[in-house]
Amino acid sequence: MNREEIIKKLYEEDPEFREIKDKHDELDKDIAKKEKHHPMTHDLEMEIEKLKRQKLYYKDLMEKKIQEAMKKQSS
Repeated sequence: MNREEIIKKLYEEDPEFREIKDKHDELDKDIAKKEKHHPMTHDLEMEIEKLKRQKLYYKDLMEKKIQEAMKKQSS
């Protein structure tokens, strides 16, 4: 199984992974929407940075689960 297949399988079979990925995707959309706002205020920039840190946290959680699944597969 390649990486994309593992992600798809985790999304379908692991409720925790699905929740993490959905939250990551939701943050991604929210960030994109806020970045289009003009003029950009300092408060908005700070909020976007906070959301980006949260998104990175969820990405790290997803990556950990993906790596675990890949390790299991190769065993």
